[in-house]
Amino acid sequence: MIGGPPPGGRWIWFTGLVLVELCLVVSLSLPCLGQSSLSGVSSSGIRLVEIRFKSDRPPLVGELVAESPQYGLLILDADGQLTAIPPSATESGDPELAISSLREIEGALVPTPAKELAAKVSKDMPPGSKIIETDHFVVCYNTSDVYARWNANLYERMYKGMRRFWKEQGVDVCDARFPMVALIFRTQQEYLDYAKRDFNGAENTFGYYIQTTNRLATFDLTGVEGMIPPGMKIQREELITEIFSRPEAERQVATILHEACHQIAFNTGLQKRLGDNPLWVSEGIATFFESPDFKSSTGWGGTGKVNRYNLANLRAYGLNRPADSLLKLLSNDDLLRNSNTATAAYAESWGLTFFLIKRRSKQYVEYLSLLESRSPGEKADSKQRLDDFKKCFGEDLVSLDKEFVRFIGSLLR
Repeated sequence: MIGGPPPGGRWIWFTGLVLVELCLVVSLSLPCLGQSSLSGVSSSGIRLVEIRFKSDRPPLVGELVAESPQYGLLILDADGQLTAIPPSATESGDPELAISSLREIEGALVPTPAKELAAKVSKDMPPGSKIIETDHFVVCYNTSDVYARWNANLYERMYKGMRRFWKEQGVDVCDARFPMVALIFRTQQEYLDYAKRDFNGAENTFGYYIQTTNRLATFDLTGVEGMIPPGMKIQREELITEIFSRPEAERQVATILHEACHQIAFNTGLQKRLGDNPLWVSEGIATFFESPDFKSSTGWGGTGKVNRYNLANLRAYGLNRPADSLLKLLSNDDLLRNSNTATAAYAESWGLTFFLIKRRSKQYVEYLSLLESRSPGEKADSKQRLDDFKKCFGEDLVSLDKEFVRFIGSLLR
């Protein structure tokens, strides 16, 4: 599913498993900001600005991440949210963003404390919603306490497991700079009412993460039709694990894990928010970590497990896989964006990521570092994307593809 470009040069797109992105094609007039400006400790030289608007919109204080005469400004605020301001907001159709004044101010951006952020987030939730604060997450919910706590424990376990895994691989991941917000709605309808502010088509999803707001949203999946008898209440975590251990629930739980993976990756320096992230890389990482494990009390047993769902899809695709499949996956995001090819492309993204981490881990880390080194707005074309990949993994893609196919064929035999 692809959304068209709204006024002001912004491009919003989202995928079947719903990683929602907003990419600005900007030219930086600032020093290279690095990942730390979007997830870790603020880099030196970052400009803190205050923007006042001609409308009644409250003033915006934040780090000036990027600016361009053609596409305007990108501001990171204390809540960890990114705001794009077109160069001519009135002409772009959004007079609310027309700037009255912009001035540089002293000091550094201080992230909003978790309790204060929770109070802000609660305003976007149904009345009576509650908050769970963990070491790295603010979970706002109006479902049962036990289900919310099950999710909160899951997020924290994934956070710690993913950081540990990448550090072992030699990736310089950082601690999350901002509390990561996760919203859990009691019903699917409440989830849909919230999601429509971000994108169309939420009725086909179980959850999503959006880079601009830095929020994850989902709903109580034990309430999906057929999961539990009508009127039954979830009062023990063991019952949640029992419900989700059913084969028909595997994809629902994988979605929670998948979207949390995106949020963690973009908040720990593994990937740069609004950076030049090939979609196969983002989805490959998320599918690498999404596999549920119902022998674990939290539903996730760790890293590096074979994703059986995507393995089955990849083997089915392999029966008629085109010779240029790898080339197309690396060159652009079309296969992943097209609903007719997305299932196979997601499977191939998982398979390629799994293969590279297991067999070419050093080169894969170098590749991630190359992608992360680019500032927001440095968009690579198809040729550059292929050159980047070949720089790290070698020129002979034909031989690499054959090795990849043999590796996938050997799994779980």
